[in-house]
Amino acid sequence: MKRKHIILILVALFIGTPTNAQLLKKLKKKAEQAAERTILKKTDQIVTKKTEKTIDDATTKKRKTKTEKSTDTEKHTEATPANSALNKYTQEKTEFYKDDLEIKLLENGTLNQTQYFDADEVAVRLEQDDMPKPGYIDSEGFMYTYKDGEYTKSSLIALQSQGMMVPTMLLNAYKLPPEPFMAQFQKQTDKGVTANPFNGIVEFAFIYQPEDFRYEDFKETTQTLRGETYTKFEFLNEPGYEGSYVLFDDTNQLVEIYTKVNNSQQNFEIGDMPRENGESALIYNYTPVTVALPQAREVRAQGQGLMEGVMGNIVKGGNQPKGDIDNDDYDTSDSKGQVKSVKKALKNHKVTAEMLPDTYDFDYIYKTTMVQNSKKSDAMDMNFLINTKTANYNGAEYIFNDKNSEGNSIMIFDLDLQAMIMLMNYGTQKMLQIHPIPEVKNHKNEVDFTIKELPSKSILGYKCMGLQIENDKYILKAYHAKNAPITLSNFFGFSGNKASKGLEFPNMDPKFIQQFENSLIMEMQYEDKKRKKNNFVITAKSLEKQPYNIKTKEYQSLNMFSGSKLLNKN
Repeated sequence: MKRKHIILILVALFIGTPTNAQLLKKLKKKAEQAAERTILKKTDQIVTKKTEKTIDDATTKKRKTKTEKSTDTEKHTEATPANSALNKYTQEKTEFYKDDLEIKLLENGTLNQTQYFDADEVAVRLEQDDMPKPGYIDSEGFMYTYKDGEYTKSSLIALQSQGMMVPTMLLNAYKLPPEPFMAQFQKQTDKGVTANPFNGIVEFAFIYQPEDFRYEDFKETTQTLRGETYTKFEFLNEPGYEGSYVLFDDTNQLVEIYTKVNNSQQNFEIGDMPRENGESALIYNYTPVTVALPQAREVRAQGQGLMEGVMGNIVKGGNQPKGDIDNDDYDTSDSKGQVKSVKKALKNHKVTAEMLPDTYDFDYIYKTTMVQNSKKSDAMDMNFLINTKTANYNGAEYIFNDKNSEGNSIMIFDLDLQAMIMLMNYGTQKMLQIHPIPEVKNHKNEVDFTIKELPSKSILGYKCMGLQIENDKYILKAYHAKNAPITLSNFFGFSGNKASKGLEFPNMDPKFIQQFENSLIMEMQYEDKKRKKNNFVITAKSLEKQPYNIKTKEYQSLNMFSGSKLLNKN
């Protein structure tokens, strides 16, 4: 199992999560994922400047039905062959791209470019003043350009459309919530579809809904324009972006993304890219459009073959489809503002190795085993390090026993420093990394599940009470001992320490919460009702009272935030 997944499980165990549903969903994801997500870079040219007209002009046009589709045709005379790109994953593409669009790109009140998107062809026509003939983009990300009397199409764009560089830059430039976009990117990738072939500009219209903006970073109002009602979300907590907003119509369709930038007021965070002062907007008009791709000769850029070799089976065809897509896996309703919170934590991260105590002392070792999908070959040992003398830090050790990676890693959650310290031991090498603990936000989502008590059973000689939490997707069973010499009540986030401050469990009967107070979780069983491969069991192996000391000075500090001091001797 990947280190990333174990880290997240341990974070859930020691820090807790905002709601019970969040805990179960995150645990499910850790057990399910077999490989870390790969983010590949994309280099495409971001649309240049100019654009005119305001929301007044773009939203007053009445929408036509698909049967009233415009007969507007291309001005060029080249033959238009079949749209070969649409032969790949046709159903998946047409299910996502549902409406025709006219998109105007504005910069300081001047029209820069107009994009026409045809949902039947899943293709875009681009028009701007300095182009002798329109450009095109197909659903595999091929860019069509006219030069020297012919159209050529570049597969380099298709190669890079698997990545996220341009969409991520646009998300940052327009300050859009990244969570829904990232989830949709992963979903398209999991389906095998070439994700973001239109650089995000078209995709935004089919991803964002008003609900994605309903949290503390946005102010929601309604307004009426020419007899039509719109929902407006003004940006809050974005210095330098005062006056920026996102607009939806009365059918919850995205109609405008507007930003007003004042660099002198911006508070740059990690990953931010400075923008020039001024106004920019994307205006979406849902009107019938016809796009006919021109006949084009494919050209290959210098070095493209090497890039394709490196990218392997990811290029041009997307990833291999998973075949077991569950929409709940891409629900971001419980992670609103999460990326921003992480960026803020990274920016404010001031903890250095010199600030760590010389030793972290523990007096109990609680050993457990995690088995995924009932496969003993997937078993992994996790040892919880408990300090009963202070509630300010705890630790966890996970051990690599496979042939390719022998060693262990220890994670310490220091609540005084609000830091997670990772200590890595591989042979004679000892390395240390420090990560901030982001602020946990509670979004108080309603959760529909049933809770019941289970018959008690004995684990490690302790009488353990049982609790079952169930909904239509999963069953989770947990057994806990109240007479154990130590407690690990914040296994479920019930603890009242600093890490769990402000967290709530909706609709949870107080008597069940009281069961876990001052108790030790000794077994957890997770059963996915749809996919058995997600099932896992965490079981106690032993509980020993013995001293365990970690001397931080023995580790080299790996500083991920300073390139000039990447590896410092502590």
